[in-house]
Amino acid sequence: MTVAKHEFLLYQAHSTTRRPFEDLVHLHFPGDEDRIMFAYRQSKYGHKGQMRDGGDRYFEHPKSVALMLIEIGVRDADMIIAALLHDIDEDSFILTHADIRLVFGVRVLHLVKLMTKDEVRSKEQYWSDLLTDEDPGAQIEKCGDRTHNMSTLTDSNDPVKHAKKLNKKREQCEETRAKVLPLAHKLAATPGYEHLGKWFVFQLTRWCEIREAEVALG
Repeated sequence: MTVAKHEFLLYQAHSTTRRPFEDLVHLHFPGDEDRIMFAYRQSKYGHKGQMRDGGDRYFEHPKSVALMLIEIGVRDADMIIAALLHDIDEDSFILTHADIRLVFGVRVLHLVKLMTKDEVRSKEQYWSDLLTDEDPGAQIEKCGDRTHNMSTLTDSNDPVKHAKKLNKKREQCEETRAKVLPLAHKLAATPGYEHLGKWFVFQLTRWCEIREAEVALG
């Protein structure tokens, strides 16, 4: 698997309306359009009414992660579906595990479960499972998720909210360097995924540098 563009540029996934997203799916995933777009609709309605800290509807996040993966060359339909559904288990009751397995298959369920933080696994076990899983999709999903989250960390003019935002940026950078970058480095050492891993290493490192500079400025 190779990244669509050879140059490793700073990337921030952009949101699109349904039609352009659907056109990309039709172009790159012949035969899987129905599965992917059904996951798109389930994610959209599952996150209906939910908002991100920056004021955008929450659905823009999983949609942007899926779009990011498509644009950097991921051509695995299961990974795009898992990107669309990666927060559905934590934040919605629209799909059960049985539903995901029945409609999208065992692998998609596996990837979604790996991405889901729950009360059963400790934080350390959560990160260990992502790092040691034999499916590179596990590392790709989390790296994509964190890249988009880091790129969209907002700020505030309110002093109290600003202090909280700075603390969140600090925590995200610490966790990214300690937990997420090792996933990207593992990808970079996985045959067939080297370029993708290097792309994520660059993006995650650069976003950490940007956010750390913002924290330093206060």
